[in-house]
Formats: sequence, structure tokens, C-alpha cells
Amino acid sequence: MKHRIILDTDMGTDVDDAMCLTLALASPEIELVAVTTVSGNTDRRARISKRILELAGRDEVPVYAGRGEPVTAGSVFASTGKEGDGILAADETPSFEDEAGTDAIARLLRQHDDLEIVAVGPMTNLAVTIGADPDMASRVKMLTVMGGHIRRIEYGGFSFPFGIDYNLCSDRDASVHALRADVPTRLVTGDVTLQTWLREEDLVALEASRHPLLSALTRAIRVWAPIQNQIFGSIGANMDGDNVAFLHDPLALGCVYDESFCTFESLAIEPTIQDGVFRSLEQPAPTRNTREMRVATTVAADRFREHFVRRLLHLAD
Repeated sequence: MKHRIILDTDMGTDVDDAMCLTLALASPEIELVAVTTVSGNTDRRARISKRILELAGRDEVPVYAGRGEPVTAGSVFASTGKEGDGILAADETPSFEDEAGTDAIARLLRQHDDLEIVAVGPMTNLAVTIGADPDMASRVKMLTVMGGHIRRIEYGGFSFPFGIDYNLCSDRDASVHALRADVPTRLVTGDVTLQTWLREEDLVALEASRHPLLSALTRAIRVWAPIQNQIFGSIGANMDGDNVAFLHDPLALGCVYDESFCTFESLAIEPTIQDGVFRSLEQPAPTRNTREMRVATTVAADRFREHFVRRLLHLAD
């Protein structure tokens, strides 16, 4: 049976959102019901998403622009100013649905009892949707989140402090609200996604396919790679390795249809705020403020990377 999903995404900043949507389109286990965008210029993010769907020949999938402003007072969403570079040309303005993303999520959940949500951006749309109608939480079959910092996030000889988890920390109040709701939840955490990345040889193989979507995607990866190196290098990580893009969001999507890419543990997680930072605290036993979640704690990184590349190359077959 296929996983029928709504993909909720901050498409266009980090290229991993575009890689995630492409993997969803390349995966027979996934039925993509809708795409909703979140964070900042959600119209721009919706147009990028629609262009990817057009390049894949899947423009029947509806795209909705969601909430652009965070719930958390004083919080600001990040932007590089290069959103869509490589995918969306300056003269291209693909159209998307008029309905607001949060309204679309609520409507689709009312209409269907088998929808999963794959959230690979800030939790703002989900928090607003659940806040407007708490019954929405009970209608989500499974929520898969790319986010969480459980034990240790490490890359390039650097151990990252709490707060590096952008998706959940950028709108911390929304994350607390969404993740405390009574929804079956799977966390694909930074603990594992920072161990999983695309290599130069993989990028060259994807470029060689000459498929229109893969050509656009690989152009976007080329734009993103130096930005990624600058961001992580400025924090203190050694970015000299063969890493052209972390596979954060694609890994979360992959775990929807095959959890064996990671080791998952059922853990008591307390979504909370400490010292102004969102935390996904692992507690030794359930408490009033914890939720039992399936949490990715280790990853078969090379196996997933190879799977990702094979899946995308099949688009060109």
C-alpha cells in the first residue's frame, strides 16, 4: 500500500528540499497528494515546487503557499536570497493554488483518513492548523519530521551545540505546539542527517543523465554547495571532505517507506524550550510532557546515499 503524503517544505533555501521532492516523485511507494510551503516568501517556495513538478511531468500535484511568518515572537526565518537558483528561471512564474497552505492541510485531513505529513521545514503550518482545530491532530496517520537533536550531532570534527537544528529551532513555539499534539511521530534527527551526504561523483552521475529535472536539480546543488561550506565552516566544522549537499530531507522521506535506512528507537521525547532554545529532550521514562516517538539514532549512510542516486537516475530511464 502506498504512503499518501502531504509534503510540508521550506523549499528553496537548502537544496535538500528539492532533492526530497524529487525523491518522492521517483519513489513508487509514495503518492504525493499535495505540497505546502512554509517560511518567509512562501509564494516563491511554491513556484519552485511547482517547477520541479512540471519538470517531472507531475504538474497535476497541487501546491499551496503556507504561513510565511513564525509563531514565535521576535523569530525570523532564514533566507539566502538564492532561493530557486538553478531551478526557476527569472522569467518563470509557475502558478499554484489560491487556497492557503494551512487551510489546504485542514481540508485534506477532513477529506481523507489515511494521510501522512512529511514535514521538512519549520513546524509553523502544522502548529497553526492544529491550533485552529485540535481535532486535526487525530486525523494525521503519521507525522515524519526532519528535525530533532537527541544525543550528538557531529560533522567534520565538530560537535554542534543545541540550536543547530534549524527546522525545529527557527520557530520554537510552533515546534513545541506541533510536537506535543497527539500524533504518531517519527523524528529523523540531525544526529543522523549530518552523517549523510551526496558526493561529487554522485553529482556527476546525476548531471550526466541530462533529464530536465535532474539537470535543474544538479544546477541547484552546484549553487548550494559553496553556501553550505561557508555556513558549516564558519561554525567550526571541517568542510574539506567530499560533500556537495547533506541529504537531510531526502533521508526523512526515505524513512517513510523504509525505516531500515536508520536504526529507530521508541523514546520518550519532551518537546520544550530551555534557555530560549527548542529542545527535543530524551527522558528516561514517560512524563506528563513527553510523547513516545520513533526516533532515528543511527544511519546506514552509504546505503541510503546509493539508494537515493539510483532512484533519481531511474527518472531518466
